[in-house]
Amino acid sequence: MANLNELAHKIERDRVTGDMKTDWKAILCAVFILAGLGMSDLRAQGSSPNPVLHIQQSRTTAQGSQNGFPTYLAMYQVLNGAESPAELLSLNGTLSLKNYDPTFSEVLWILAYWQGKCPVHDISLSGATIIWSDILKNPSQSDSSFPVNLSFPNPLPMTGCVGLYFGGGPLLEGKATMSADLSLTYQPVTNANPNTVLDVGGEYCFGQTGGCQNATDIDGEGFAVPIPMATAGHLLELYGNISDSSFDGTNNFGPIPTGAAWGAANDFYLLPGGCGIFERNLNEQGFPNPAPLSTLHGWLPHDALHLASVPLVDRIAPGATGEATLQGQVENIFSVPVTVNAGDCMVVIYARSGNGATDNETQVHALLAP
Repeated sequence: MANLNELAHKIERDRVTGDMKTDWKAILCAVFILAGLGMSDLRAQGSSPNPVLHIQQSRTTAQGSQNGFPTYLAMYQVLNGAESPAELLSLNGTLSLKNYDPTFSEVLWILAYWQGKCPVHDISLSGATIIWSDILKNPSQSDSSFPVNLSFPNPLPMTGCVGLYFGGGPLLEGKATMSADLSLTYQPVTNANPNTVLDVGGEYCFGQTGGCQNATDIDGEGFAVPIPMATAGHLLELYGNISDSSFDGTNNFGPIPTGAAWGAANDFYLLPGGCGIFERNLNEQGFPNPAPLSTLHGWLPHDALHLASVPLVDRIAPGATGEATLQGQVENIFSVPVTVNAGDCMVVIYARSGNGATDNETQVHALLAP
């Protein structure tokens, strides 16, 4: 459960800190480099003056996380590759995860770019800049799909060297196919886009004592993740997706939710002046300890700015089960950019309603301008 999300955050953390000492052979037992066409399809644009890069990938695996999820990297080159500055204007298409067995599976998708020189093999993304990620989960024998429809009025930075990294499959057993069909609209620019992308995602389990980055089996508890803002700037947008899922009903996990409904909430706040008690509530691994939701909200200072709220609910039909995945796109564009000072703090609060065991994950990024 925490394998993929931890990997995503470790990639981003190590890219920033320069710490790439992890033994990737131990973590990633099946690694493949996929060659992209590296072409922009002008025919698909209609009357649009901007080129479109089509990204289509699909892989089937029966390898579970016990031996390391299989991971893949599809590389694409447009313009003059990594030497060409560009801007990402929109990302549209469909992600899917098909289970051939009634067992829980998940897949993480990451879009990244490289500057200077396009690498032949950078599965660790050590030299890459991550600009987008999505998570898809499926607890049942079915074909789960998620639409991606993101437009960026404030474009994302990129170059002509782009990679789609993805990894996942059945968590413990079974077989799954993960597929992506995406259209990336971009434009060449003379000077590099000065905007930066910050990872504000996480993964927390409810209704069981283990799994994810942390877990709680106590009703009414939640998690509050503090993200210190190291530099000043202006917050332009929050974007990405949320996938909150039940498990598959096997003894490997906690029970499937029952009753009339279950749901999840994800709330994003900006705290002026620092993370305060939220940072002091972190455990030795750097993840928040669970606490009653009333306590977490009571810790918010009076001048905390509520940036976004993403509630998700599964209403269980009579005679049906609560086995489901609650998924939603995040696209909060601030018409007036939010001023961020160095030392401010973004706090993300994870909450769950109902019973049973669930895996609640956000793959959300913040776009900041100078």
